[in-house]
Amino acid sequence: MIVLTQEDVNAKLHEEFYVGVEKFAYNPLHEKLRGKSSVEEKMKFIPKMLFFVLGFKDLMEMVRYEYPQSEMEESINTHSDEDNYHWKWYLNDLETIASSFSAQKAMDLPKEVWDDSSYEVRQTIYLFARHIQNFNNPVARMLMIEVLEMTFDKFKEAIHPVLKEHDLYDKLHYFGKLHEESEEGHTTGISDDEIMDLVNQLPDEYKKDMIIIVNQLFEQMYKMADNWSKA
Repeated sequence: MIVLTQEDVNAKLHEEFYVGVEKFAYNPLHEKLRGKSSVEEKMKFIPKMLFFVLGFKDLMEMVRYEYPQSEMEESINTHSDEDNYHWKWYLNDLETIASSFSAQKAMDLPKEVWDDSSYEVRQTIYLFARHIQNFNNPVARMLMIEVLEMTFDKFKEAIHPVLKEHDLYDKLHYFGKLHEESEEGHTTGISDDEIMDLVNQLPDEYKKDMIIIVNQLFEQMYKMADNWSKA
């Protein structure tokens, strides 16, 4: 029987972030965005994001601490403050591109959001919500938040060239320049060293569970992106 040292466990948890984000970078949606199809075809997934973007708003409420007792809890609240209004930008973008989906009827969007074929999108929010609610530890919650942040960074790398090529980068708020400039101005950020620092701060009793959870979260983000690619 192989007994893992605490250093082994730390390294494995850190590795889950590296492996998970690199796999996500090459998900089917990103491959579609890098492909040769029309911009209209590439942007068809945007309405399918509705549940995730509005659900993300709720996740940012769930992670908060009403009476923060530590610097980490304060940092999470700051992160929540900086991110929990971005859904308004998404709705603005949805309206901006509405002409591209003018053939849809008013009820098409809610039907699509709750259709069986969109289950993986909803499951993503449910999975994050369950784990956030199960872990009150602020370092564990911050690690979950970083899964969202790291995958969104890869998403931006894939979509921004498309938007710039078609003069949409300045026009779209959630997907384009406004959101990007907002992220650059955030007091919270992430780097490989910061992930390792969080791993080291996480109480040892949570680390093996967090290896599984981080793997699950990255896998679910990949499944959601794959779902969007089929729009």
